[in-house]
Amino acid sequence: MSRRLFELILAVRRKCQGSEERIQRELGLSPAEFNALTVMDDAREITGCEFAEEMVLSPSRGSRVLDRLVTDGYVKTRVSSQDRRTVLISLTPKGRKIRLKMFDHMKDCESRICSGLDAGRVSQVRDALEWLEAAL
Repeated sequence: MSRRLFELILAVRRKCQGSEERIQRELGLSPAEFNALTVMDDAREITGCEFAEEMVLSPSRGSRVLDRLVTDGYVKTRVSSQDRRTVLISLTPKGRKIRLKMFDHMKDCESRICSGLDAGRVSQVRDALEWLEAAL
C-alpha cells in the first residue's frame, strides 16, 4: 500500500528537520532566527508586515522575533520616510555573514539530497516542491 502524500511530506520534514537543527546548533541560532534569516534578502529592505507574512506569523509574534534579531545584531530597522507607521528591515553585515554560512550548510545538504540524481530528476523534484509550496 502506498503512503499518503501527507505522510510522505511529514517523513521528508522529519529528515530535513534534523539537518536544520544541526545547522542551528552549529551557528548558535534559535529556530525563529534561522527561519527569519531564510526569508530575508541580502540586498533589499522588507516591511515588518512582509516579514511577518513571509514567516507565517501574526504581526505581534513577528515583532517579537524581529526584536530578537535586532538585539542579536542580525538586522536593523528604520522607520519609512513615506509612512511613519511602517518599519523597514534589512540585514546587518553580521546578519549577511551568518546567512551566508547558513546557505553554505544548506548547499551541503542539497548536494547530499541530489547525489545520484541526474539534472532532469533534480528539476522534477524542484518543480514538484515549488508546486507543493504554492498549493499550500
